[in-house]
Amino acid sequence: MLSKGFNLGRWRVIEFADKGDDIKATLLQYKRLGLTYTRLPIVLSRFFDDKNPSVLKKDYLPALDAIVQMHMKVGLGITICPFDAPDELYSNPAVVEKYVAFFKAFAAHFSRTNPEKVFLEVLNEPSAETPQAWDKIQLKLISAIRSQAPNHTIIASSNMRVTKNNWNNLRGLLKTQIVNDKNVVYNFHFYEPFIFTHQGAEWGWKALKFMRGIPYPSNPQTVAPILNQIRDPQAKRAVEYYGKEKWNKTKLSKELSLVANWAKSHEVPVICNEFGVIQSASVPRDSMLRYLKDIRQILESHGIGWNQWFRVNLRDREIIQALGLKPLINP
Repeated sequence: MLSKGFNLGRWRVIEFADKGDDIKATLLQYKRLGLTYTRLPIVLSRFFDDKNPSVLKKDYLPALDAIVQMHMKVGLGITICPFDAPDELYSNPAVVEKYVAFFKAFAAHFSRTNPEKVFLEVLNEPSAETPQAWDKIQLKLISAIRSQAPNHTIIASSNMRVTKNNWNNLRGLLKTQIVNDKNVVYNFHFYEPFIFTHQGAEWGWKALKFMRGIPYPSNPQTVAPILNQIRDPQAKRAVEYYGKEKWNKTKLSKELSLVANWAKSHEVPVICNEFGVIQSASVPRDSMLRYLKDIRQILESHGIGWNQWFRVNLRDREIIQALGLKPLINP
């Protein structure tokens, strides 16, 4: 079931009321494309009550339940993923205990759903100072979920940092503690090389917004014409280094093989719950298509399920084909 998916990122920030028909129509299109599941980000503050964490806020529960049921009717799986955890979760034991109570209630609520199609992710992109610090918290949260949802697959989250100042989710996965639970899938996100996948982004690292037209694959020759057009010194140095790194399918395969080998040695399943390229005019189209195809093919060659993050125009046959899906005849 966790084979090919799209993230429903935009649904995190919209109201669900009166959108049932639109959501169902989109899910039917996803099914026709050949997707097997979606990943739904949910905003924790809509369900978490700090004063009474063992009882879920109910304002948005009916809408969330309705979306889950739409997936069941269409025949798609769904991963439910909490977003926007507070920083205090990683430093305050009292906050951890509140979230233990919350996840018990959350798991109990979804324990009545089909465990073959509904998957419970621990948390999106945890950012404790180290993977070891996150392990201590995650073990408690997984235990809380499992106590109330004994049959559902849990998606374990890998820490975004390897060390305090080294952000690399893939390598965070390689240091993730294995849980004594055979029904856990280990998740990582992959956006390397970040300079290519997030060029032109207006959020995060400020140098990204000065990057335009960055090609993939990279080498010193292909990035040379772009360097003189970059005004920001930090961005210019980063793009020059990107060229020297020579990112191509072979280099991507080497990176992702680390995950495949880790999973094999620990005898655990893994999934890439986020990858993709920012959908922007700043990205050369041929490079984007080649990158999506390369990543998808590498993941599939290792038997690793995937979920593409950025919103995709379902009428774009080239993107759909790069992802190995079936173009819609009548979108």
